[in-house]
Amino acid sequence: MQVRLWGVRGSLATPLPNAWLRDKARALLAEAAPADLATPQAIDAYLDRSPHSWTYGGNTSCVEVAFDDQVFILDAGTGLRALGAQLLADKRAFTHGLHIFFTHFHWDHICGFPFFPPIYFKDRAIQVWSGRSDAEALLATQMGGAHFPVKWGRFDGKVTCTQLPEGAPTAIAGATVRILPLIHPDKAYGYRIDQGGRSVCYLTDTEVSLHPGKVSEVYADFVRGADVVIVDAMYGFLEYHDKVNFGHSTIFNFIDFFRDAGIGELVIFHHDPNASDPKVAQLLADAKRYQELTAPNAGFRLSAAREGQTWTL
Repeated sequence: MQVRLWGVRGSLATPLPNAWLRDKARALLAEAAPADLATPQAIDAYLDRSPHSWTYGGNTSCVEVAFDDQVFILDAGTGLRALGAQLLADKRAFTHGLHIFFTHFHWDHICGFPFFPPIYFKDRAIQVWSGRSDAEALLATQMGGAHFPVKWGRFDGKVTCTQLPEGAPTAIAGATVRILPLIHPDKAYGYRIDQGGRSVCYLTDTEVSLHPGKVSEVYADFVRGADVVIVDAMYGFLEYHDKVNFGHSTIFNFIDFFRDAGIGELVIFHHDPNASDPKVAQLLADAKRYQELTAPNAGFRLSAAREGQTWTL
């Protein structure tokens, strides 16, 4: 199983602003020694090791889980466009099973769907899965009226929408998929995908920070033993108190929840569109310090989601 992140930003796609780009360039120039700039090879080596030469990314939620001849896609935010291009480049768009799993249907999680090339291939089968019975109507709405030039049903692909049951696993293309109701406006679901003895959990767009004691055991049981757990950690601790009832969480609650869950890696996801790369990095540093102080024996690694981040499980 391979897991790759194509979109990690929450709420709204965020291109890198000029001011943030200048900050990166300033930091790179300030830290460079003459030897770092001596040759093209030295420059590349310097860029490879500098934390200022890359970005966490600005595309909204999209996660690829690939195994055998199947591609599972968690959410269809703007990151889906780049994933679609990759599937075309390596021909999997023509040869592999394609499954899109929606946590929910807010704009930032669906707006990449009309830009996914396989939906325009004649008779190409694409399976859409969610915890809702009205997924087709919700997807059709964003392509209806004056919202999009190609209307739902006018593309050549064959899209089938299926509702997943709560409280029971579903066998899909050689994997086992479970869903978990989340705490978010307009209903959302988390996912657990198990395949070949490996597992990934995806729990974005949920506000566990409002009543952590009520959900901690449920969430911990859902992710227990998973290799990678991707969670909604949009806000820092102080920021959250200005965003109560927005439907998002802090990483600190998940560290508390999962200290005894036996997971491999906990991933900060759904970054605030107002958060610069240094701000995301600071949140990660704060989370690591919190883990050291409150859960030193938890055993899991912590990371902040970035576009292109990949796990081979």
